[in-house]
Amino acid sequence: MKSFNIKWKILLFGLCAALIPIALITTMYYLYLRTEIRDREINRFTALAKAKKNYLLLCIASKENRVIDFCSDGYIRESLEKITHGEYRSTIIQSLTKYLKTAKLPIDTHMLGIHIVDTEYNVIVSTDEKMAGKNIYTEEKLLTNMDFTQKKVYLYPIHFCSLCGMKGFHIISPIHHLGISRKEPLGYLIACFDVSAINEIFTDYRNIGDTGEVYLVNRDKIMITESRFVKDAPLQQKVDTEPVRKILESSQEMVGIYTDYRERQVVGVSIDIPDCQWILLAETDKAELFASLKTLGIISLVLGVSVCLLVSCTGTLFAASISRPIQKLKAATKSFSAGNFKGRVSLHRNDELGELANSFNSMADTIEREIQYSSHTMSELVKSELKYRSIINNTTALISIIDMNGRYLLINKEYENFIHKKTEEVAGKTVHDILPRKAADEIVIHDKKVFETKQPVQYKIQVDSDTGQHTFISVKFPIFKADGIMYAIGSISTDITDLKKMEAELLHAQKLQGLGVMASGIAHELNNILAVIDANIQLLIKESKGRIKLLQALSIIREQCIDGAEVVRRMKEFTSTSVDPRKMIQVNMNSLVKNIIVFTKPLWKNIAEGKGLKYQLNTDCLKNVPNIKGNPPELREVVLNIFLNALDAMPEGGTISLSTWEKEGYVFLSIADTGTGMTDEVKAKIFDPFFTTKKKGMGLGMSVVYGIVKRHGGTIEVQSQPGKGSTFTLKFPATAEELPPQPSSKDDAGKKRKSKYRILLVEDELAIGKILENLLSDNGYIVQYVNEGRKAIDLLSKECFDLMLYDIGLPDVSVWDIIKFIETVEKKPKIGILAGIPDIKEKYKNGQLLAFDFIITSPYELEEVLSSVRRVFDNTV
Repeated sequence: MKSFNIKWKILLFGLCAALIPIALITTMYYLYLRTEIRDREINRFTALAKAKKNYLLLCIASKENRVIDFCSDGYIRESLEKITHGEYRSTIIQSLTKYLKTAKLPIDTHMLGIHIVDTEYNVIVSTDEKMAGKNIYTEEKLLTNMDFTQKKVYLYPIHFCSLCGMKGFHIISPIHHLGISRKEPLGYLIACFDVSAINEIFTDYRNIGDTGEVYLVNRDKIMITESRFVKDAPLQQKVDTEPVRKILESSQEMVGIYTDYRERQVVGVSIDIPDCQWILLAETDKAELFASLKTLGIISLVLGVSVCLLVSCTGTLFAASISRPIQKLKAATKSFSAGNFKGRVSLHRNDELGELANSFNSMADTIEREIQYSSHTMSELVKSELKYRSIINNTTALISIIDMNGRYLLINKEYENFIHKKTEEVAGKTVHDILPRKAADEIVIHDKKVFETKQPVQYKIQVDSDTGQHTFISVKFPIFKADGIMYAIGSISTDITDLKKMEAELLHAQKLQGLGVMASGIAHELNNILAVIDANIQLLIKESKGRIKLLQALSIIREQCIDGAEVVRRMKEFTSTSVDPRKMIQVNMNSLVKNIIVFTKPLWKNIAEGKGLKYQLNTDCLKNVPNIKGNPPELREVVLNIFLNALDAMPEGGTISLSTWEKEGYVFLSIADTGTGMTDEVKAKIFDPFFTTKKKGMGLGMSVVYGIVKRHGGTIEVQSQPGKGSTFTLKFPATAEELPPQPSSKDDAGKKRKSKYRILLVEDELAIGKILENLLSDNGYIVQYVNEGRKAIDLLSKECFDLMLYDIGLPDVSVWDIIKFIETVEKKPKIGILAGIPDIKEKYKNGQLLAFDFIITSPYELEEVLSSVRRVFDNTV
């Protein structure tokens, strides 16, 4: 029996444990039988209660029908009719009383008496002669709150009846006139019934055991039928139990176990009888119901306790026989796992535990030798792992490894920072779960090449992220097991985005440097030539007064000289690398943008609407940002140039969105449009000098913008796709330095509105109109500018002006129509004419000039405009 001791012990313990299911089955059967008996008895009592209810309602209905028959009796109705009219009253009363006693009262053995009352509650006829002539309203109040419109009879609940001196209930029905349809009855018939008529139904205790009973309770919680256990219970015994309360509170009937009026646990059923205002209860004691289960419960309890004791004792003996050697084995293994490889188990047994102890000792000897052998190898592996981790986590390249199903196995720290996810979050996912679809599709293509060729693949890829678009040079290579089977793909991606930007900026700077050298030489020589030409032209203009054609030609030549000088100036401007520090002040980008919007409003709103176009401006994203250090005119030129380009890019109308924000000490301004967009080729050359896609222009606008932004220490980036619009993003360093503040628009407005004179300026050329508007506003006048004659008429009809400056060449409304309209207004303004015709004064002779206060011909001399306006207002004063 050397090797079977523990086996027999286990078999013995299992045999004992097998008794547990027997005990469990017995207990479960007991609980099932208990539930089955309860449900069966409850169903039986429910059926019994419903049967009693139906029998009760049938009994009441028979009584009610009998009373209805009495009220329809021809003799009773005819006699009551005569009594009501006073015919032979005493004789008829005696005859009717005898008729009720002999012909009606004996019909029902439960009927105690019959009474006929008039509508004033006076007893006319009664089987009890003592009641004749009495008024029963104050005693019984039987006829109050009765409604015979819905039913023919009224049941008055069981009570102690003062009419008959017994416990009973009344059934009342109206007696109507003979052959006449009247709502008001002749009187009422009241039939008194003994409560025994109902008690007979509920005192039949057959088939309900020794403790079963069925009884009625009224709405006052008082028992109204006989009790099996309480003497004189009707109309005295209070029944305030759970089923009664539920019906009274929520009309909810109850089936189950509860405490009855005797404070005993019963199994019962409650049924509401609302027509009679009664509650029917059928109950039996819980102890009697479950008495048959008592013996089975005792057997289950004894069997369960016995089995538990037997199993506990056997288990204790078995545990005692094996726990000590197991504790020794446990202590040895714990010591071994803690690093004490010298510990062994000393156990002298001839059973399985003894063999286990010997096996453990042999295993410990082997492991000790293996550990000593591999400790050196492990230390070398740890050093190699640390080097490997240090290398991949400190490189700036993105490193990843995926399995043959395209799922991530590993990514380095730089990869985690790029996608904002940890290695644990990425493990098991594919590239489509991590990167944008376009980039992921391209990566999968190259993965397939590595799978198929088992050779490294190098390629360039662009990936969009929350920090913008990045360009990578990626190398993918296969990873093999020791047996030469490929099991993964490695990837090393180097971000060359900044390198490309630096390369582009260096190339652009070289272009500008070369152009700057050329521009400097051209500017020096060309400015000298233009200066000589311009000086001589001005002398010729002074000497050629009266020679109109020559003056016109000289003016054109001078304008071309000025334009040429401007071209040279702008060429030098975009190649300049410094800004005059005296012109650098604090500039708020939001204020600057809002001023540009107001300045260009006639262009993108009024003129555009006149052409049927619709532009929308979205300024919801203009956030509060710090000031920057800059030259306001130059910065305005930057924003204005981009803004006007955006309008040109939307020939059919569209939306311009302006946004500002602050990040890491820089202020950003974004101007986005929904226009035609640009190709990559156009986008690459947009800042090059003399490059333009427009039919007109020299292509210096965006080059000047680029130069101004660079001089302010900023950057400009453009994102665009054909058909999807363009977005220009400007970036300037924020400043905390105390600089001269930028003049606010409110201060300028205050200066402009010092004058009391209001001027209406009407000029269809936007450039000329804005120049004149700014000139007059800067000199203190209140100016309202429009570009159409019909808009001028609309303003003159609503507002008062002191002077109107009108372009005589407007196509929609002639100057004479304007003058005629002015004659109709209450306050007539002075009139100044802006004329593009040199001989205008000769054309309007013979007194027509009297309609105007002055005429200014083009080209307009600004001082002449101001002096003419001042002269008009001086004469007014």
